[in-house]
Amino acid sequence: MNKIFTSLLISISTFLCFKSSAQETHFNCGLQHKLQELYAKDPQMEIDRARLLHNSKSYKMIKGEKAIIYTIPIVFHIIHQYGSENIPDANVYDEMLVLNRDYMLQNDDTTEVVTPFDTIKEKAYIQFKLASKDPWGNCTNGIEHIYSHETTQGDDNSKLNQWHRSKYLNVWVVSSMTNGVAGYAFYPSNDLPFYKDGVIILNPYIGRLAPSSENTSRALTHEIGHFLGLAHVWGDTNNPGVACGDEGVADTPITKGWNHCPTPDGSKICNTAARENYQNYMDYSYCSVMFTRDQVSLMRYNLTNDVAQRDQLITDSVHAQTGIDLTSPPLCSPVADFHSSKKFVCQGSSVQFFDVSWRAAVDTRTWTFEGGTPATSTAANPTVTYDSQGYKKVILTVTNASGTDTKTEESYIYVSPLCGDITGPYSNDLEGGTANWFLIDNPENNWAKFQLVNGVGYQNSKCFKLNNYKNTQDALTYTDEWFYGNRLGGSTDALISPSFNLTNTSNVTVSFKYAYATDGTIVMTAPGNPTTPANADITEQLKVYTSKNCGETWTLKKTIFGAELLTAGFAGGADFAPVGTTQWKTCTFNYTAGSTDYETRVKIEFTASDKSNNFYVDNINITGTLGLFANDLDDMELDVYPNPLSPQEVINVSYMAGENPVQLTLRDVQGKVVYTETVNQTNSKVNHKLEVGKTLSSSCYFLEVKSGESTTVKKVVVL
Repeated sequence: MNKIFTSLLISISTFLCFKSSAQETHFNCGLQHKLQELYAKDPQMEIDRARLLHNSKSYKMIKGEKAIIYTIPIVFHIIHQYGSENIPDANVYDEMLVLNRDYMLQNDDTTEVVTPFDTIKEKAYIQFKLASKDPWGNCTNGIEHIYSHETTQGDDNSKLNQWHRSKYLNVWVVSSMTNGVAGYAFYPSNDLPFYKDGVIILNPYIGRLAPSSENTSRALTHEIGHFLGLAHVWGDTNNPGVACGDEGVADTPITKGWNHCPTPDGSKICNTAARENYQNYMDYSYCSVMFTRDQVSLMRYNLTNDVAQRDQLITDSVHAQTGIDLTSPPLCSPVADFHSSKKFVCQGSSVQFFDVSWRAAVDTRTWTFEGGTPATSTAANPTVTYDSQGYKKVILTVTNASGTDTKTEESYIYVSPLCGDITGPYSNDLEGGTANWFLIDNPENNWAKFQLVNGVGYQNSKCFKLNNYKNTQDALTYTDEWFYGNRLGGSTDALISPSFNLTNTSNVTVSFKYAYATDGTIVMTAPGNPTTPANADITEQLKVYTSKNCGETWTLKKTIFGAELLTAGFAGGADFAPVGTTQWKTCTFNYTAGSTDYETRVKIEFTASDKSNNFYVDNINITGTLGLFANDLDDMELDVYPNPLSPQEVINVSYMAGENPVQLTLRDVQGKVVYTETVNQTNSKVNHKLEVGKTLSSSCYFLEVKSGESTTVKKVVVL
């Protein structure tokens, strides 16, 4: 059908969005906000897009050209945090089958195309091949796995490690995206910054393997249609199903677009005499099976046009540089990578490790576990027990016929002693040596992390600083340092307290001072709250957790965000440091301690936004009532020795007995009674050996000494 030039003014950016329900039946999109944002920044982009579509009208495939297959090198960047979003390569390989099937019209469901579109469904003669050489000429399988919190952000700044768009179609796979969308791609444009070019998409939409499906696997078919210049079939001026629209392609009818697969006659919405092309890949219905002849012409025109360097993708020289001209892809050497089930554990606990090496299959592997049992392993996912305390190094070396790679993590696991570092309440102003007992959790080993600093704490004392601020004024354009501020959001860092034995402490209160200023200006109402402004940039959060098992698991106790988190307002882009006590607030919560609180830790976790500045913590206090000593026990001259002792030694107890017999009860760290007896000797000096009757294992124990109504507890360490 004929379409006027003015109708071709459509967006440079298009999103494919999906409902988040368990049983998806259609795509869903919130496009208008993005249109306004882009046009406001650069109105020329809208004009250039219209001109490109107008010029493509004169492009007609000459006789025999259809037989020329345009092949595009492609690379997948899997952005992950070692979760299910780190999809296996098999999902990518299956997605490649889907893409090449759909673009070559080899899908069996084309037989379902209804008239009149069955006569204009067209083979695109476009194929895709995974790159065999990376931008530096090294061997690749066209898939790389990148650990980063950006997997949870899913925006243009999540497009890490882009391979140049003149040689590769980049696809970034992430776990979540802003505004609930599931993927998007930009149209070809020379005005578009090159680092934004490509496709970004959620991991469940890659391939047909679980958790994906046949329907969701075609999301990438749709998005690459945008990359090659196709719009949604209803245009970009409204949402599907809202108003009849025209996308600028001659043989697709004016349509409202579909959020479900209608009956053929039910699709006669914009023209009661003609059906709409709801089976088009650029619609949102889950019955998309085809491109039209003119859509194919437009995509092929864009692949022969120098706009955004699309024409270079199909050249012989690029095919040689990316290695897709090779008959058989070479076998690459693997890249060593691993993660573990836990990183903070109690002494005697076990940790499972997972080999997630990538780029090629691993033939052999060797693990080395400092202080672990076993000390080495060749298994893919070994389980290791740690019996000694402190930081532990882990090494993984992987090998195949093409080479070897090694990954070393110097302080990967922290093993806590079974006895608490501190017994009962404790006030820590961070001025003494116990400030060094805190643990720093910086998952990405990057610039922003907690560190002990002097002179800027509460009342000008020492404190912990999370240095989110970084001066990037001199950073080279498009380097990681240049992107720093835009890739800070979503990163988490934590400060973990020493361990406390609170088994005999009641009325426990946890408190600390904090100071914070932001470079943002619009406050988030609440995490996940729909009333939060769409442009909110003060989205950082502070979460406080407690753990009874050395940090193996955590319980959330408090969340602070928005105005409550801000103590010093707007930082103004400077390196914020608090001035005076008025720029500090106090976080407080009650904690109910019990018989299992031998190894209790507090974690202060900060999740940044792109506008975050420095965050400070000071005066970390555990207050309460310690029920250990009573007056008539103060003069007992109680001594437990040797302490520590070896498993073969006997526990000796000496004290000055009063008028009451003394009950001795030995418990392990879980509170289980190991041994108990009553010593009836009174009013005299007592030297007594505990006849435990068996060798004690290396651990921490607690000896409860009770005389009358008074009780005290002594810690006993068996090495």
